[in-house]
Amino acid sequence: MEIVPLATDDGWTVHLYHLEGASGAPVLFVHGMGANRFNFDLNERHSLARAALAQGYDPWIVEMRGRGRSRAAKGNADWNFEDFLHRDLRRMVPFVVERRGQALHWVGHSMGGMLGVAYQESHPGPEVRSLTLFGTPLAFEKDQLMLRLWGHLVRVHRFLPTMDQEAWGRRMLPLMRQSPEALKFFLRYLANPDNIDPATSQDIFARLVTNESAGITLQFSDWVRRGEVRSADGGFNYTGELPRVRVPALFFSGPEDRMAPAEITARMLSRLGSSLRRQVVLSMENGFSADYGHGDLLLGKEAPAEVYPMVFRWLREVDQAATPPR
Repeated sequence: MEIVPLATDDGWTVHLYHLEGASGAPVLFVHGMGANRFNFDLNERHSLARAALAQGYDPWIVEMRGRGRSRAAKGNADWNFEDFLHRDLRRMVPFVVERRGQALHWVGHSMGGMLGVAYQESHPGPEVRSLTLFGTPLAFEKDQLMLRLWGHLVRVHRFLPTMDQEAWGRRMLPLMRQSPEALKFFLRYLANPDNIDPATSQDIFARLVTNESAGITLQFSDWVRRGEVRSADGGFNYTGELPRVRVPALFFSGPEDRMAPAEITARMLSRLGSSLRRQVVLSMENGFSADYGHGDLLLGKEAPAEVYPMVFRWLREVDQAATPPR
């Protein structure tokens, strides 16, 4: 694996993890909030990035500021959505495009998908050829009561530098090993616990969960309370600018997703300016093995067998549509 450090304009060094060995179209994998590069490379089986490599694509996994090797020279512990968008990803996307000499496919989970949409709104151009988004909330509604309650509770983090999810995850591991019911309780708002193997759950809390700053945590709570996604200064409304997004977009949703309900996602999808846009709801009613939740869209028991192939069919469809006939 090639590890590429990139310096941002505000003193951070962020990293790309490049799985080498294929010459197909580049695919940028962008993790969600409170997560890291293991979002897309958790273990040998649950790795959309490795599956992409096996299909001939060129995978680049993002690790934005505040996690893994991506640290600030002066130890700055605060950051927000716009730091990810305009500083970290604004270094990463052009680097991959220039290195490969072609536009990339963007694959994002949760906030990683939100960043893909926001990148298209803020930095339109030929760098990104498609969006593939898993459990991506582009708006919130009043009936998401638990999220709204959480949005109020986390405002305490205005007095704290970080949200220490790593320590929380470490404390949960012994309890999870002893009690499957405890595991289900803590996973309910992260995924459908019935759709994740216990060993995978332990990998999630041991490797994937990471700390977040007060800045992004408070910004997320603002989105939940207001019902729309805005910049930290309130000057840009990402929900309101969805028609600016014109690249092909595929949304994966789950009926058990408490973060990005399928019904809200469908309404937001209809507002995109893309001529090619599609939603797949991973439900038993639609022939899938389970009613998927949030994190299990990527890490569910049968996700490698029934979800990953759909991603590659979509990417091929986009690439073929962009190739002029001979």
